[in-house]
Amino acid sequence: MSLEIEPLSFLEIARRELSNDVKGKEPLPEAIRGCLNTIFTKKANADLYRSKVINEKVVGQKQNKHPIKLGKKNFVYNVLVIWYLLNSDTGKAKSLLQEYGKLGKCVDTLNELIELTKQQYLEFFCLGVVRENVQQVIECLKSSDFDLFTKKLPSPFLYNKTGKSDISPMLSIYAEDIPWESYMTQYQLAEDFFNNKNYVKAKETLTHLEKVAVIRLPVIEALNTKISAVETETKEAWDYFQNILN
Repeated sequence: MSLEIEPLSFLEIARRELSNDVKGKEPLPEAIRGCLNTIFTKKANADLYRSKVINEKVVGQKQNKHPIKLGKKNFVYNVLVIWYLLNSDTGKAKSLLQEYGKLGKCVDTLNELIELTKQQYLEFFCLGVVRENVQQVIECLKSSDFDLFTKKLPSPFLYNKTGKSDISPMLSIYAEDIPWESYMTQYQLAEDFFNNKNYVKAKETLTHLEKVAVIRLPVIEALNTKISAVETETKEAWDYFQNILN
């Protein structure tokens, strides 16, 4: 008999997507667990999307209480992206999913998503959320050619070596109380040093910020990369000048 549902629960699918770790057992933050349980198990205001991803009447296959239909596990990842961009508002996320379930794309609910993403500047900046990536998410949700139930949305976060579907920063966001303004102030200080060509002080400030930060901050890595590039260019220019003199 061919399988009709995914063997993993929606919570386990989410845990693996967020941790980039198939074997590890890092637990989901309670906020994320609550969001997923509401979206996948609560039937109120969910009829238009839930029936497309949940199959509770499977015969002859071991299943979880609310099993995901085979081939629809990417929807769990997409729910997390949407919920995050909607400022962790589960009600708004369900409304967007309902509209998508009805129309096969989003229209009205996208306006609210766009406005909310404009209000989260500090967090987005520190975590390396890229405006172009968020715009790609929006374009996918607007397009009737994109299938939210089977395809993956782009990650709104800065792409790294794990690929374009890395949403692991969410684990730290919802597990910690993040002092965004303090991080931003320290980063701005480092950037000021950089702009004034004081690269030693810039690196010292970034090193301190990296030590006190409770989460990984991609902006630190990005500025360190810029500093290294400038230092390399300066050294090469100096070496070239020395060779001419010699």
